[in-house]
Amino acid sequence: MVLVLFISLSQLPGKAAEGQLSAKVVDVIDGDTITISINDKLERLRYLGIDTPELHHPQRGVEELGVAAFLFNKGLVLNRVVSLELDVLERDKYGRLLAYVWLKDGNNARMVNEELVRSGFALPLTIPPNLKYTELISRAFAHARAEKRGLWKLAERRVYSAAQAWEELPYIRGHFITLSITVTKTLHQENRKVLLSRKGKCSLIIYNSDWDEFRKFYPFEEKEIKVIGKIQSGFHGCEMILTDPAQICEIGS
Repeated sequence: MVLVLFISLSQLPGKAAEGQLSAKVVDVIDGDTITISINDKLERLRYLGIDTPELHHPQRGVEELGVAAFLFNKGLVLNRVVSLELDVLERDKYGRLLAYVWLKDGNNARMVNEELVRSGFALPLTIPPNLKYTELISRAFAHARAEKRGLWKLAERRVYSAAQAWEELPYIRGHFITLSITVTKTLHQENRKVLLSRKGKCSLIIYNSDWDEFRKFYPFEEKEIKVIGKIQSGFHGCEMILTDPAQICEIGS
């Protein structure tokens, strides 16, 4: 059992002016969460800008690629000394430290957050005001699509209509698929847009933090859209969250 103590980052010695810290990774929780040691104190850390499949979720359980993302992350960072780059908000609502995690290999540095997306193990996750590397992560996501890595390779073999996805949801929940739907209505809710399908209880979810990236496709009504992502249960039946325009494979006129 690892005991995590939350500490005040502003009081840490050796904190760089630009918001960088040096830490050792002592445990890997899942694809986007680790435990680090800073000056012999432990912190739970969540990677900024990305979201990997669930590994320990109380309702969803282990999702597709959850184990693979965990192993990939573990191979990159466990027992390594890493540099942490902070953004505007340092912690999430659970008290976890939020950071971009950098590895140094010789004279080169690479961001672990970006590597997970580029290898097809993670989706972009935009949560303002932490937006420093949104474009970099989006480019990595497009690269993974072009190279058909990870989730892209899995999803291209599984093409479902809205009705098929709803009928087979118990078997495909938490998996990456290609979904083809015709949008009949867009619901403008408080923090997101819900694109409802013509046939089948299926919807696409776009959060307001990502909406500007999808605005060029609006309005969606009466358009047939083919998208790639993780299918899951939702209020309107089955749903897929869109966080990046690269998830759109085709869109009708």
